[in-house]
Amino acid sequence: MDQDSKYSKRSETDRVFRALDSLGQTAETLVAADTLSTSEQSLLTMSSLGKLGRFGNQLFQYAFLRICALRSGAQIECPSWIGQSLFGHTEPPISQRLTPAIEQSNQGETLFDAFPEFIPYIEKMAGAPSVRVGVEALEPGLINVDLWGFFQVHTRFLQPHQIFFRSLFQPVPDLRDALEVGLAQLRSQGKTIIGLHIRRGDFVRLPLAGFTLVVPLEWWCDWLDRTWHQLDQPVLFLCSDELERVLPAFAKFKPITCNDLSIAFPERLQAINADFYIDFFMLSQCDVVGISNSIFSFAACLLNERGQQFFRPCWDFSIKFVQFDPWNSLPLLYMGDGQPKILKHINEVAAVALATQGPIGLLRCLCIQVPISLTRQWLVRAYLSYQVSGWRSVFMLLNDRR
Repeated sequence: MDQDSKYSKRSETDRVFRALDSLGQTAETLVAADTLSTSEQSLLTMSSLGKLGRFGNQLFQYAFLRICALRSGAQIECPSWIGQSLFGHTEPPISQRLTPAIEQSNQGETLFDAFPEFIPYIEKMAGAPSVRVGVEALEPGLINVDLWGFFQVHTRFLQPHQIFFRSLFQPVPDLRDALEVGLAQLRSQGKTIIGLHIRRGDFVRLPLAGFTLVVPLEWWCDWLDRTWHQLDQPVLFLCSDELERVLPAFAKFKPITCNDLSIAFPERLQAINADFYIDFFMLSQCDVVGISNSIFSFAACLLNERGQQFFRPCWDFSIKFVQFDPWNSLPLLYMGDGQPKILKHINEVAAVALATQGPIGLLRCLCIQVPISLTRQWLVRAYLSYQVSGWRSVFMLLNDRR
């Protein structure tokens, strides 16, 4: 399920602009308060938390923030985010503007490389030049900077902090009590719970992204056929952002979904649209897990202490799926030979669409989804350019495009 039911009613472009506007409003508030890094206290902030990416991304961002602060001894400030309600975190809101510390990676591009206008936009909001930080910051930690990025580092770097990482994302007691009722129902159906996460939705709408891979339902059914008879009394728990569409394809396995479980969220959580967390929690409790190339389900695997086997799709369509160790893997598998890239080339988009969606899906992708995605990218870049330097920079961007 989506983090927010309203996401399904908004375009991807609208969501990006809302996030950018929200970040701009935060910056204006701090400017008005005239609190530009005046504290002598060691501080670490992440003003983009809750705005740059959905739930799975937020877990990686928050974990990076907390680990860096733990190592350096810095105090933490961050915006309100859904983890405060689900996990009971209570950090104070951001009170100071700090130097932006923008993510960089030695494994390939980041969002800030693919959209270079982002960096001057962030610097303008902060009123200060930025620095770049990478996974090396996890050991000494960081102080007096504002973290920007997704921080989806190879999990071998997080493995030394495994116990701490898992402790950060335990549901608050009344929420856990409600979830345990549903979990007991699920486990009563058999001995081996197979959790399967089917991500479609924005993966279909964002064909140019280097990680979006729409796995055919037939591939998943074949994987289940090969796996099913190797397990003791298997039960399938199925979750998806398009559950009603994908459910019929798995009828032979008699799947159980979140809708079949008697879970009543505490009243105080019913207004925050957190039903998606049922799927996330159940995936973190399954014995065997098959995930999409998605941070949402990968993060659930990191929290899974019961799982025996974990599988996910790969870019080698001759084998389709690979087994992985959540604590020694890249969270997302990007297309690319050794140097993952944020965006696919058009020929790569076409090859993936043909292999996974067939000729009709290829035509739909090239005629509808690719033009929309390209338009969205240039709208975002133009918006960022305008915010930094006005119309002149937008015209320069369009001229460079030609």
